Amino acid sequence: MEFNITSTDITYVIFAIVAVIVAFLIIKKVAGCLIKAVVFAILVAILGYIYYNFSMVEESEDGTEIEMTE
Repeated sequence: MEFNITSTDITYVIFAIVAVIVAFLIIKKVAGCLIKAVVFAILVAILGYIYYNFSMVEESEDGTEIEMTE
């Protein structure tokens, strides 16, 4: 069994390794950004839910809570 390794073969291998590393780094950055965006969206949804539910309740003069109607 004989292997012929030329400089073009080595160039392709080096290019493929560099491409895999660059793709991994780009995916890592994008995934990190997406995770932050999802966490931010969840926090905004939770805060919106809390604001909506608690803005509709008002305390009366005798200390009891009454629900506001629009």
